[in-house]
Amino acid sequence: MMSRKIVILILIFLNITFLHAQVKFENPQINAESKVLFTVNHKLGGTVSYKTLFMADATQSESTRILTCFPEKMELLSNGSVLQVRNRYGTARYSVADSTLSWIKREDSIPADAKAMLPQAVSPDGKWACFVKKTDAASGELYLKNMSTLEEFLLNDKSDFDYDEVPAKWAGDGSVFVYEKAGNLYFGDPKAVYQKVQMGEEFRKIGEGTINCVQWANGKYLIYINRDLVYKISAKELYTRGLYSPVVGIGIVIGRLPIGFDSHKDKFWVSPQVNQIVTVSANSVISSYKINGTASSYFTSVYSKPFKDISASAVDYDVFFCSDGSQILWVNLIGLLDGKRNSSVYRLSSDLKELIRVENATRPLLSPDGRKIVFASQKFAFVYDLGTWLELGRISGEKVYSYAWSGSNLLYIGGESTVREWKAENNRFPKDGKMLFLSSANTAFWKPNAENIVCAQSATNKATFYDYDPFKNVWQTSADDSRTSFEFMKKAEVSVYAVQNARYRVYTGLTDNKLYENALYIRNFSGNGTSYAVYPETVKPSDERKKLALIFDAIDSADGLTHILAVLANYDIKATFFLNGEFIRRYPQECKQIIESGHDCASMYFSVTDLTEKGFIIDENFIRRGLARNEDEFYAATGRELSLLWHAPFYKANSEIKKAGELSGYKYIEAGRLSLDSYTLEKAADGKKWYLSARDLVKLYVDSAEPDMIIPVTVGLSDGTRRDFLYEKLSLLIGDFLDFGYEFKLVRDLK
Repeated sequence: MMSRKIVILILIFLNITFLHAQVKFENPQINAESKVLFTVNHKLGGTVSYKTLFMADATQSESTRILTCFPEKMELLSNGSVLQVRNRYGTARYSVADSTLSWIKREDSIPADAKAMLPQAVSPDGKWACFVKKTDAASGELYLKNMSTLEEFLLNDKSDFDYDEVPAKWAGDGSVFVYEKAGNLYFGDPKAVYQKVQMGEEFRKIGEGTINCVQWANGKYLIYINRDLVYKISAKELYTRGLYSPVVGIGIVIGRLPIGFDSHKDKFWVSPQVNQIVTVSANSVISSYKINGTASSYFTSVYSKPFKDISASAVDYDVFFCSDGSQILWVNLIGLLDGKRNSSVYRLSSDLKELIRVENATRPLLSPDGRKIVFASQKFAFVYDLGTWLELGRISGEKVYSYAWSGSNLLYIGGESTVREWKAENNRFPKDGKMLFLSSANTAFWKPNAENIVCAQSATNKATFYDYDPFKNVWQTSADDSRTSFEFMKKAEVSVYAVQNARYRVYTGLTDNKLYENALYIRNFSGNGTSYAVYPETVKPSDERKKLALIFDAIDSADGLTHILAVLANYDIKATFFLNGEFIRRYPQECKQIIESGHDCASMYFSVTDLTEKGFIIDENFIRRGLARNEDEFYAATGRELSLLWHAPFYKANSEIKKAGELSGYKYIEAGRLSLDSYTLEKAADGKKWYLSARDLVKLYVDSAEPDMIIPVTVGLSDGTRRDFLYEKLSLLIGDFLDFGYEFKLVRDLK
């Protein structure tokens, strides 16, 4: 037993990593006209890492230009005539007609902090968008935005904030939208809002519920679920029914669900013909129904079973309806034995036939006509026919981060190196797309004797080069062959003239700002000779990024585990899971799933026991034997060792208990004062304080944040009930701390 502990101590020592978020300036070059090329390499925890190419002016007479545009998010505007690209530097728009890229909003500095990109609900015609402007850790203001004039109109001053979705949904033609406010649903007309003739909200109320209670069918009908009743509301009749709802009701009841719909935990989809509905309850039970259209009757059940995959656990689901009446079920999974991300596609039927399994796929996007879907996996983007599930095309070469449909035969693909246009021919998509502009570049250089033409090397294919068009701010494949371009680049790298001209020299140097790995300087030879930083904020003294750790307590329930692992993977964050012996015995495969996902596993003793309760004789031997038993059971389940960290169940331990653990080679982790998500409604009813909703808990933790803070999250409750769980808002919690400049570390790497 002791030999395994020694090995683990050595491994922990050797594997301590310093994953500081870094912003690094690279490859500066200057030309005869004193224009400076350089790249900025972002490696920011919790966000996509990439290089961005800039051009500065050493004379400071012109502002710095961004030459590449990474597609962290993309949306189609103005009926498909404008492609909007958003990233950490701002918002750019590509004009399809002019083949021109221009920035409409951008950061003046180099953003050192990692921030998650906020979602937008853009209308199908691209003329309007709803979004939430964050005001505190868990809430914000819901706005409607005119995407042409950029005017904003407040819809709700106290909206729930989320990094994953906006509480608004658009009709198919963009003429009306539904939004959530204070536990109720309302509809709005964007033109009426813009012209300031919108009726009062009391006349636009649909009913109680969250945005998950509504779906648009075929862009014409709004389907609304209130508990078990399902309503159908024509978009054209919304105003009439809103005005006379006390008399005629909000809509036509088309049937009832056999089980009440929980809008906080359940999802539903409805067919364009409003003759089928599919629900997923508690992220587990998939049910398909025929809509009979009879108000008083229950829907006819076609399929209703819990989803089960013996090799993986389900993260979430999507459902698509085919023109022949069949349904496609898309399930995102995390492997139990290897921790890998996969997606399985099924035709929803009695035998749930699997059509394909895709490794590490992006979320699928349905075409406007509802007949095709696009998704990406590895370094490919795929288009499939929904009805036949036949591949209509694939495009390869680089990892894809975003995509947008323009009609049903044209796609915009945002990859790690380029943004491309991909157009179908005779309903088939070719192997290659048309390159529009660069997302990122490995390096760039001035072509010698070529009138100051900028050439960039592809971020993914080092043999591919692109020439920059300064008038349109886009790129095209280099006019020179790759061998010539490569020689140009090599000459620039070794030439002293690449970093200086007759007046200036450009170089990277040290900085006292701990948020940047280095800084970019320009030295002026004239006069007394001075140096200045291209970005002054990069050389201002600054402390290191604040750090904190997430830990997850798994006592005897795995209810939130799959969601937790999925969110951590999305943000590329590693955490420490404290496992109780009862959890290990009940969920041996889930234990392996945690550790194969790259996380630390530590001990929470071998049983669910309050070690401080009277009646127990707790001595050093008792603690050491309990910790040793937990080690053995975890090793038997996973073939791996627990980290030598522990805390007692429910964080209840005295100095004698902690000392006994220390003598066993363990370090005690104390986070009990913040373990508030285990408080239940039953405890609150019993007069005990500190029952807070998940959003209130997020706000509490963010507002009370301090360096080296440890935040415990309960994986699943042993007993009792809560209205919601902190793990359900894990994405919000992580995103908030990233916004405030925190960096997530393993608990063993904190001070």
